[in-house]
Parts: sequence; structure tokens; C-alpha cells
Amino acid sequence: MVIKFYGHACIYIKTDTVSIVTDPWLSKEGAFLTTWFQFPDNTELDLTPIRNADYVVLSHEHQDHFDVNFLKTLNPKTKIIIPKYTDSYLFETLRDNVTNEIIVASSLKKIQLSPDVTFCPVVQSVPIWDDCTLVFETPEGTIVDVNDMKIINTDFEWIQKNFKINHLFIQFSGANWHPLTYDYSHEKKVEISKQKVLNKFHHVKNLFKTSGAQNLIPSAGPPCFLNDDHFELNFSDESIFPTQADFYEFLKNEGASKNTFILMPGDTFDPKQDGAIVSEKNLKNEAFTNRRQYLERYRERRKNIINQIPSSLKQPTGSLLEKCKKHFEPLISSSLYFRKKINGRLLLIVTGGIQEKIIIDFTKEKDSVKSFENEDSFYNLEIDAGILNLILEKKLTWEQLLLSLRFKSSRNPDIYNEALIIFLRFADANSYKQFELYETRRDFSDTFILTHEDRKYEVQKYCPHAMGDLSAGRIIDDCIVCPNHGWAFSMEDGSCVAKNSSIHIKRIE
Repeated sequence: MVIKFYGHACIYIKTDTVSIVTDPWLSKEGAFLTTWFQFPDNTELDLTPIRNADYVVLSHEHQDHFDVNFLKTLNPKTKIIIPKYTDSYLFETLRDNVTNEIIVASSLKKIQLSPDVTFCPVVQSVPIWDDCTLVFETPEGTIVDVNDMKIINTDFEWIQKNFKINHLFIQFSGANWHPLTYDYSHEKKVEISKQKVLNKFHHVKNLFKTSGAQNLIPSAGPPCFLNDDHFELNFSDESIFPTQADFYEFLKNEGASKNTFILMPGDTFDPKQDGAIVSEKNLKNEAFTNRRQYLERYRERRKNIINQIPSSLKQPTGSLLEKCKKHFEPLISSSLYFRKKINGRLLLIVTGGIQEKIIIDFTKEKDSVKSFENEDSFYNLEIDAGILNLILEKKLTWEQLLLSLRFKSSRNPDIYNEALIIFLRFADANSYKQFELYETRRDFSDTFILTHEDRKYEVQKYCPHAMGDLSAGRIIDDCIVCPNHGWAFSMEDGSCVAKNSSIHIKRIE
């Protein structure tokens, strides 16, 4: 049997009876409006085994996992497996672009891919994202590929109950636009990013420890940034995209690096090898020891592609107001729940070929989109007209824009509005209904006892954001910090001011 790592989140599994590939991101075009590129570069590898695999298994629709251009080059006999999601974007995009057989797999249902390999998708049970952990039972043990999934306690407990985890592949680096696109000072961006990175590192370390897995393989990031606007982000202390070297150094300092494998694209994963020897050897690669030089050469190889998106953007010749009305107004009318949760105005500041300002008013059921007339807004997005036009013509999703970092944002007050981000991310009335149903059914009655500085507290067990297990959180500056996304709740009153949220917490002794 062979387990081979092809970079980012791409794992190649081959036994005597079957060959399987996960999330192949292998196109030279990168992802997200050519902002993200594979790090280290994996596009020069021999991709013949990938193209001729029996199965390609996709976890979710993000372009660094769902590389449509590469999927078009697959052998027509290769079957593509996707999880069953409420949103049909993944299935419909595949159907429009490839002729391969598409298999839609239900969550928590095991599929026999061959006599010696099974596959089981574990779809994110919190419907803030469409994401999925991929579980493979193989002759070399069970591979659990968490990739980007913000896995919660109940999902992971189900996996542990039904499988003995041997090899854990998981994202350790960030994948977000906050604080990078916001109008913060350098100092504030650094402060926020450092805390995000550290929280992610601790989360992965603790998940590996509690999983009982034999080996940890950090994967699914980071990307690198090769265009002029974002190139310095590769080296900035504002970045939420730490490298494999950064994560391994953290694990060593924590005394937790044993059985961690830092793999390079093209490496065969051999669990019988010493992870420390493999990792130390790979971390001597120029991609880590002389990153600037490595990326400058990489940028030179991609210069035509990098410049392709900005230069090829079709700029609209007239106002985008009517298109915005057509896009937003039916969605806003469809959900009283989201109107109440957002409860404010979004200002679109359109730049480039067209310059205009458009108000999206979530307090109105009808006629919610209009030209800006000095109304107050709590959230501002500055977007190039050509890029906004792609969204309005359904050639780009809001999430693809957000992850591209090709926009500027501000908010007043500076408080996270989760409902707005979910509204933009899904842009689908049925998904809104599913999220509302989930929210109204959530149960936060479970509590645990926390001892801190000789005081005991009764604390709500699950974070209201994405059901992270607060009993596994850390205490920082008299706040309990969620291990999943770093939401910090005051030990005094349970408030999380920055996120406009709170939990139950009561001192009992």
C-alpha cells in the first residue's frame, strides 16, 4: 500500500485493489482570483497517478480543495465522490464542468470502495460552513482527513466511537480575511493575528492528543501569495498564515512534536519512519530556510497568471444598482430571521471602472437596496466593480471574494456580525432556513465545573458560535477562550464583547 502526499490537502492512497485521491489542488492558476497559490509548489509533480485514480474524493467547495480546472483533466473513468450538502453548489458545478460519474455520499454512512478500503464522510454538523472530514479505513490503518473542517466535540466523538484513528491529517494554518482586510492599525492586526495563530496551534495539538492517533500530518495550508498587493503578507507578522516550520517549532517548544510528519509535495508517508527525522530533513528545504528567495522565483514562474485576473476583469459600463437589487432583495425578503440578526445596513463602496455607493438595508423586507444617501452603515465593503459584477452574474461567490483578500472592509462598531457573513456566504434561501432551524434547536444547557485561581465556576459547555467545547479551552486574561475559533468569554459575566455574544457562567464557590 502507498500513501503519498501531493501538497496542501491532496492525499493519494493506493492499495492492491483501489486508488483514491483527496482534494487535488494542482492547477497553476492557484485559487481565489489568483491570490492563493500552493505552498510549497506542487504543480511540477508527475500527476499521472492522480488523473487516473479510481476515485477522487472532495471535501468541500473551496477552490484550494475543489480545483475545477484540474478535475477537467481526469480520466473519464475516474469517479468523483462528494458529501451530501444542503447547498447544491458543489454538485452543480461538477455537473456543468466534467463528464465523470458523481457519487453523492451521505454523512456518517460508510461506503465500501474496494475489498480493502472503506470511506465515510463526516459532514460538519454546524451549518455555518459546508465542510467534511474524510475517513478512510485502509490496510495501513484509518486515515482521518479533517482538512479545513472546524470539527466540534460531537462530530469528533462520533469518529472516535466508530473508528480507531491512526493517521490524522489536519489544517494548522489560518484561512480568513480578518484582520487582514480591515482598517486596523498595524499593531492591532499583529495582536489579533498572533492570538489567532496561537489558538489554532493549541487546538490542533490538543485534538491530536485526545484523538489517540499515532501520527499527525499538518496539511491544508498555508497558501502563499504571489501578486504584488499581497506578496509581503508571506513575511508579515500581521499574517494568520503560519508555515509548517512555524507550527513544528511550536510543537517542539510544547514538547509535543513526537510522531508529527512535515511532508513535502511528492513525499510518500511511511508510518514506520521516525517523524522527527522526516520533519527535520524537510524543514531544511529552501521553501522554509530561504522563503523569500523561493517565493520570488515562484512568483517569476507565475507572473503571467498573476497579472491575468486584474487585466482580464470585465468592467461594467453602467451602474450596478439594479443588479444588486436583483441579487440581494429576494434573499433579504426570504428570511425574517436574518433580517433581525443582521439588523443594520451594509455599504458597498464600488471602485474601478464604476464608482458608486450602494446601501443594502437589512432592516427592510422590501426595497432594501438603494443608492447611498449618507445613511449610517455598520459594515462597509470596498470592492472593484469588475469583481462585484462577477458575483452579481454568479461567476464568483462571496466567499471566494472574501478569501481572495481583494477588497477592503470596516465595521462600526467593531463587532463580529456572524449572521451577515453567513448570509453572504450561502446566498441561498433554503440554506438560510436550514441554518435558522439549526439555531432554534441548539441546546446550551450542558455545563461543566471550572476551577480557576482557587475559585469554582459553573460554565456553559458549548460555545454559541460553532459549538466548540469550552471545557477544552484555555484561560487567558481572565477569559475562557474557545479552542475552535478563539472567542474569549469573560470569567466575570460571560460576555464576549468583540463578537456580540455571551455564555452562562456563574461563580459557585
